[in-house]
Amino acid sequence: MSTPDITVSGGAGGIDARYTDIERLGHLYGDLGGRLAGQAWDDKLEAADGDLIASAILSPGTFASAEGAILDATYGPRGLVARAVVLEAESFCFVAVVEIYRTADDLRHAAIESLSYGLGFIVGVDLPGVLLAGAVVYGGLRLGGMSNEDLIAFLEDHPGLAETLVNGGGGLLDGMSVNPLTGPLMGLLGLDGFHPDTGSAADDLGDLLFGDYHGTLNPDYTPPDDFHLGSPTSVQGLMDNLGSVNDLEDGVISVQQVVGPDGTVRWIVDLPGTDHFMDEHAIRNMGSNMNLIAGDDTAYAEAIQQAMQAAGVSPGDPVMLVGHSQGGMQAAALAADPDFPYHVTHVVTAGAPIATSGIPDHVQVLSLENSADLVPHTDGEPNPATAHHTTVTADLPHGSFAGDHDLDTYAQIGAAIDGSDDPSVQASLGSMHDFLTGQPGQLGTQTFQTEQGDQVRPADLPLLDLMP
Repeated sequence: MSTPDITVSGGAGGIDARYTDIERLGHLYGDLGGRLAGQAWDDKLEAADGDLIASAILSPGTFASAEGAILDATYGPRGLVARAVVLEAESFCFVAVVEIYRTADDLRHAAIESLSYGLGFIVGVDLPGVLLAGAVVYGGLRLGGMSNEDLIAFLEDHPGLAETLVNGGGGLLDGMSVNPLTGPLMGLLGLDGFHPDTGSAADDLGDLLFGDYHGTLNPDYTPPDDFHLGSPTSVQGLMDNLGSVNDLEDGVISVQQVVGPDGTVRWIVDLPGTDHFMDEHAIRNMGSNMNLIAGDDTAYAEAIQQAMQAAGVSPGDPVMLVGHSQGGMQAAALAADPDFPYHVTHVVTAGAPIATSGIPDHVQVLSLENSADLVPHTDGEPNPATAHHTTVTADLPHGSFAGDHDLDTYAQIGAAIDGSDDPSVQASLGSMHDFLTGQPGQLGTQTFQTEQGDQVRPADLPLLDLMP
């Protein structure tokens, strides 16, 4: 297996980390300036020292020199106060520059969001013409000899196109709502509200097509007799283990206990992705994907929590969540959930759209992405390049959506990460050292089959029940 070239964004060597370093330096300068000003006042008081004043009678000349030196050192043009003023000014400049850069980044992001929404809205308003034109273009491409493989290759070469289209999903729905042909249908379906972002669009579509359920565990599930997971020692090992769990039955996850070199009990939870996109009764389906993009609770999350409790995870134990596709989205959502009762310290995702999940800064995140894989783009956003979130991307086109998204592909990217000397990658690997050098705990690896429990809310329009 060849090791691909990778690009790295975010992490300890990323722009956001440098922003933080500059900001921290500014605050240090400000603190030092304040201390120097205080020192200047204390030193000035030496000029009024009783012994020094008494010496004026015996030696007026040296007294005057001493007084002058004290005042010059404290309040003179090169004294402590002058230096304190300079440091305070530099402190303000450092912090202000960081705010300017961050504001510029926020404005750029807002502009892209507005552009994506506007493009989606225009398409929605003129949907019949767009569909007709699209059909003509598609037919022309096929008549011109472009195969499905060529179309896939085009999308692989232009993954940002999917991100832009998804990011404009809310605008598309809103545009369709004002279209005289599609507007009445949108109103009938309850999709005629305002959808400023991808999450709100996914929320309404999810409610329309999929019901909500509680999550539970299958008490009768047992893994195959020959199933075994070794304690991972690398990112590639994490991907290999996740692939082994993914090869088991639908809904299965694993909870692995490892004991670090320091004796601390840690846990690695493997979360595979979608089993059946259009099966409403599968716990890992498209409805769960939409709920996750919308920031809603899922049956999968509820069942994962039950599995961790059954496995013996204590609330204070360090936990690493490792997920592929929907499993990565769910891992990120659990890490961001303040009500999740477990101590998530690390999240590792493969081919997962988690840019909008809002994972807090105390959680270290490592995201593996294949630039040819469309799935990581389906939240319509690039991952935040923060100091705690490192994204590693490789370009591994396979000519098929399944191949681009396959866990074997992400194991290759994992191998490249293990051999990388990039500072952000090294910092990320260093933070998970105790997970990757641990020994199997007494409880070993336990597997659980998550499944849907009682229904909470039926679908508004259960079209999927009519599908074969």
